[in-house]
Amino acid sequence: MDTITTTRDLRKSGVAPRVIAARCRPGGPWQQVLPGVVLLKDGYPTRAERLKAVLAFAPGTIITGVDALRVLGADLPEPSLIHVLQGPNQRLNGQGLLFERTSRPPATVEADGLVVAEPHRAALDAARRESEPMRVLRILGAALDLCCLDGLRTELDAGTSRGSAVVRKALTALSYQYSAGSLPSMSRTCFLAHT
Repeated sequence: MDTITTTRDLRKSGVAPRVIAARCRPGGPWQQVLPGVVLLKDGYPTRAERLKAVLAFAPGTIITGVDALRVLGADLPEPSLIHVLQGPNQRLNGQGLLFERTSRPPATVEADGLVVAEPHRAALDAARRESEPMRVLRILGAALDLCCLDGLRTELDAGTSRGSAVVRKALTALSYQYSAGSLPSMSRTCFLAHT
């Protein structure tokens, strides 16, 4: 059973607004996690439930950054904010959320019931927001388990130049690691296929 739903869907299924409000009161069996989005259990929502809640709160948006990479299997620590791409004319915001407008929506991947940005874009969306070079390297290095260096370069060139200087240096450093054979085998195979 899905634990995330909207008040609209609850009303459509016959649950009266007063019942929803009563069940979402402090100490009740449900809780409102975002405006119009309900967690159908008590307790703190898991990260996956929080990600589903964001997509229910803001239909048409896409999870990107570190959360997208984690959903796809990257070994990275949980970020403090959920990074979400929205359309260029949307003006959404929310506590614990980082909404970024884009006129260039990425290709998406569906994993674990979530729509997330493909790994090249997700990695660069996360890396561009980092100022610490070692964190940028960690993000890009983890992404190389899911995508390839040439794909990262192509995505970097196609996107905004904002925040790209540190990322370009990190990609150059990772290129040197390829020649030494110290990057994941999937990444080396992808790299060799493009040379």
